[in-house]
Amino acid sequence: MFAFILYGFEQGALANVQNEVVFQSQFGHPQGNYLGIIVAIYNLGSFFGSMANIWIGDKLGRKRAIWLGFTLVTIGVILQCSSYSVVQLFIGRFISGLGTGFETSTTPMYQSEVCHENHRGGLVAAEPQGVAFGITVSYWIGYGCSKRTDQVSWRLPVGIQMLFAVLGIVMLFFCPESPRWLMKVGRTQDARYSLATINGVPEDHPRISAIIDDILYLQKIEGSGDKITWGDILMGRDAMHGRFRIMLTVFGQFWNQFGGINLVVYYVPMVLENNVGLSSNLATILGGCIMLTFFATGFIPTLFLDKMGRRFAMASGSAGQCISMLLVTILLRVGTKESSVAATAFFFTFIGFFGYAMNCVPWVYAAEVLPLQLRAKGNAISVATNWICNFVIAMITPIMTQNLAWKTYIVFTLTNAVATIHFFVFYPETSKRTLEDIENIFLNSHTIFYGLQEIKRTPTERLTEKLIDIEHVESVEEGSPESD
Repeated sequence: MFAFILYGFEQGALANVQNEVVFQSQFGHPQGNYLGIIVAIYNLGSFFGSMANIWIGDKLGRKRAIWLGFTLVTIGVILQCSSYSVVQLFIGRFISGLGTGFETSTTPMYQSEVCHENHRGGLVAAEPQGVAFGITVSYWIGYGCSKRTDQVSWRLPVGIQMLFAVLGIVMLFFCPESPRWLMKVGRTQDARYSLATINGVPEDHPRISAIIDDILYLQKIEGSGDKITWGDILMGRDAMHGRFRIMLTVFGQFWNQFGGINLVVYYVPMVLENNVGLSSNLATILGGCIMLTFFATGFIPTLFLDKMGRRFAMASGSAGQCISMLLVTILLRVGTKESSVAATAFFFTFIGFFGYAMNCVPWVYAAEVLPLQLRAKGNAISVATNWICNFVIAMITPIMTQNLAWKTYIVFTLTNAVATIHFFVFYPETSKRTLEDIENIFLNSHTIFYGLQEIKRTPTERLTEKLIDIEHVESVEEGSPESD
């Protein structure tokens, strides 16, 4: 959770302080491309952090990779909030981005590997909800500090996020290592202990033994991750359909960004001021209210994602974003004061649909749809996609809104329409399946149109049913009176 709070906080903090008089004066009154690179250098750092995780993520393990991320964020924030030059600000934001890249490409995967399948969606979805929380808190802290006329007006909103990094470092000491990663590196006994700790049962419990056997069985089918080359994956020669599965995660994160979210998150006060014509103060207040909507709707997937399903959430969320952007386009095109103000309402609906689905679900999906042998590398690639797209959108948005005005929103209307169709046709449903059950969806089918195909039951799913039966019998036995 703290990893994604930091992600959101970094985005929201700069969005609010970039127009502050003291900040502008300190860094040479950045506008256009100059402002875009200050904002986007953080995303570029996150891209490189995610890419580095492709090579060192499996070597470090899940916990140490997250620890490294928090440490880098702490260093980066210290550099940022003590900056008196653009160069130091750049370096600080880049280092913070590196740390965030490590965190965000590891924590959803770690969470998915330690959660029960019936609650995995909601628990993993709660992590990206931290983005909404971080953005919302940073917006209102920034608004509170905006009334000041000294350096505190921007240094406090940027520096306060370090508290979350320190808390994250401390909390990790109380978390077990991922049992799936332990199995991957051959530490079976440690994996058994970790599973027993997570499930609150003895190490010789039948459920623990069955999960261990299940993982070993799939490892034998998939082969060793060290022996599978990227050439095999790209040519489709691996037994895991790794190429297609990585592309599912990559496009999920691509649509997450190219739906237009960073136009709202990074620049909504500027957009409301320049495109809609609101005053600076009112634009900032409405920006904060939009972020509150983002945070509130984020509870929907946390509470209900395992019931409504990943595929439905992503397709319906993208459709809602498409309609919102279409209505913004039409109202801004009309061009009257009344229609421009009315367009503000559909920034609220857009952020609501994003919070309900696309903020969380692509992260959940990427963490669970990849095979164990490729999970760390594939997650790193998908998150790197998110960050490089994040970088592109952050760079081009000021230019688009200044030069294209209302036509900017046509682009995002079309991208969301394509995303809706893509999710509906190609993405299989993964809700309420163990990670090993999801493996069998791809091992037992040879189509790419998984969204249109009825998924057949597999031997591994029947093993899962046996585990559920074991738990049911034990719960009944615990509740029955003892015989005399």
